[in-house]
Amino acid sequence: MLNIYDADICFQFDNLKIKVIGIRYGVFFESYPRHRHGKHFYEAHLVCRGKGTLIANEQEYPLTTGTLYMTGPLVTHEQITDTSDPMDEYYVQFEISENKNGKGSRVSELIKNTYFWIGEDSQNLLRLFEMLTEENEKQEIGYVKNVINLSSQFLIALARNYAGSEKISDYARITPDDRRTLITDEVLVRDYATITLESLSKLLNLSKRQTQRFLKKTYGKTFIELRTELRQRNADKLIADGKQLSAAAASVGYKDVRSLKK
Repeated sequence: MLNIYDADICFQFDNLKIKVIGIRYGVFFESYPRHRHGKHFYEAHLVCRGKGTLIANEQEYPLTTGTLYMTGPLVTHEQITDTSDPMDEYYVQFEISENKNGKGSRVSELIKNTYFWIGEDSQNLLRLFEMLTEENEKQEIGYVKNVINLSSQFLIALARNYAGSEKISDYARITPDDRRTLITDEVLVRDYATITLESLSKLLNLSKRQTQRFLKKTYGKTFIELRTELRQRNADKLIADGKQLSAAAASVGYKDVRSLKK
């Protein structure tokens, strides 16, 4: 039986501070009277079996197996159970406050600003509740951490239910220097024997002077130092594998074997 209540389960979710008040499972043999929550309080319900009626903001909504609904701050609502087929429900109660120093996202925006929603669960929330039930029953090492992780997944699933088929990306775009680092890493590893400062500069869309500044800032070394290091390392490996000095030098881009460190 899932009954996580009065636990100190708090975590950061983007720019939101989430405090989980309770995660529970219950059978509603009796109706729950008209009420509303405080300004930071949210409650999500997943009907697992049975049927009933939700009255929210003076509107009636049927509740059946698979119905998910959210009642947030100041939403007046009442849950009426069908006594001939009482409802089994999982429900989560949590509070949200905003951290102004955090970075918001479309997901956190949907979670905070959705005060009422009802529909069919499209994200298999039952699976998450079953995992929470197992964690609660076993309470093995890392229990609280796993409950927080599953609670975070629950919030994402809620937002996906709200958003429906909306396609969004929360990936932050990499900076130009990040992109140049990716190019430099790939090129130096692949073409260390033949790469020149001029050819690398063209790939990075920089002047040779700008390229040198970028390399010094990113790697702490000049172009020649980086290339030499790679050539020497690969030559050492070839020699260790039995290759002659002259052949190893030629393979890594040196015309003169004396360029290799002995």
